[in-house]
Amino acid sequence: MLRSRVRHAALAIFSLAGPAAPLAPVGLAVACRDPATVEPTPAPAAAGPAAPSASPPVAAADPTAPIPAKPDAPAPAADPTPAASGPAGLVPLTDAQRTAFLAGDADDPIPVEIHYVQSNETRHDLYFDFIANKGGAYVGVGSDMNFTMMAVQRAEFAFLMDIDYRVVDLHRMYQVLVLAHDNPRALVDAWHKKNEATTRATLEEAFASLDEKARGRLLRGFATARETVYRHLERVIARNRDGKPTTWLSDPDNYAHVRAMYQTGRVRMMPGNLAGDRSLKTVGEVCKALGVTVQAFYMSNAEEYFKYIASFVESVSALPSTETSVVLRTIYNKKWVHADLWAYQVQPLDDFRTRLADKKNRSRNPMLRYAEIDGKLDKDTGREGLTLVALQRP
Repeated sequence: MLRSRVRHAALAIFSLAGPAAPLAPVGLAVACRDPATVEPTPAPAAAGPAAPSASPPVAAADPTAPIPAKPDAPAPAADPTPAASGPAGLVPLTDAQRTAFLAGDADDPIPVEIHYVQSNETRHDLYFDFIANKGGAYVGVGSDMNFTMMAVQRAEFAFLMDIDYRVVDLHRMYQVLVLAHDNPRALVDAWHKKNEATTRATLEEAFASLDEKARGRLLRGFATARETVYRHLERVIARNRDGKPTTWLSDPDNYAHVRAMYQTGRVRMMPGNLAGDRSLKTVGEVCKALGVTVQAFYMSNAEEYFKYIASFVESVSALPSTETSVVLRTIYNKKWVHADLWAYQVQPLDDFRTRLADKKNRSRNPMLRYAEIDGKLDKDTGREGLTLVALQRP
């Protein structure tokens, strides 16, 4: 049963990669996540249904809609327009913009054996030169590592996806708690055991309008993941490089941008399958409707687990972009120089699309092999663990 479910996830995948071990597919323990401290699946009696329903994870009238901001959020402007100049420049969406932002279908969640609520990728700062202050839309998989990149990008909109409904639920919790706490230290402390009752009450209030089944699942998810998430966030808030903060929690300006995005309704959480035919397609359609381009598309190491099938190629090809748009990925392979457990790579989205159109590039490894043959793979960037495809360092 385990093998069949893991195989299903590996074939349909939108997951992040497995632990740093060569034993895939059994080790589908999502790349960028720490298998030593992952959240185990609760017993069915305590965790709701054994498999998520076909509907999006949060069974509200509008399960992907951002939760309304607390009273201290900015009041809607008379005729707001999107801006990307940092927290002060983000204004609430108009009704028409909000409708467009939340339009479209999402893929169904995929049953998984273990729920990963943290990342073991620590060097996203290697991406910063290629995404800083670009504005536009951010698209990413997994948990809170996305906040660092969309903050550095000063994104106008963010689409956060995962195959696992528990990770989507976790993003719902982050939404509530970021809105409730105006600084990184307070947000981290909210996950500490001493504040468990207060935080649970905050979540109960925010999720009060959900049906009992969805609300219960979210609150059980908080109880199960709380300690793991707290320990992880303590590491994230302390992280820096060469004396400079490098995460959404260690840099107050980054946290302020993430919070402003939530306050203005610019973060969409959705189940998503990179090899599916709905979520990524929806992202492209929504961005076109809003007149915004995707400037960063972060896949972690998900590409290890699926081929570049037609639905993926079509969805990527349809993403609105510019010549500065980039794909961000991580790689675990002994042939690559790693910055931590992972090698970090940046590739222009235009180049990625061009290579996807050539059927010989049927998956990530042959694509990179042909890029190296073409002289387009730069492994000597001057920064250990960073490689570039068809790109020069700024």
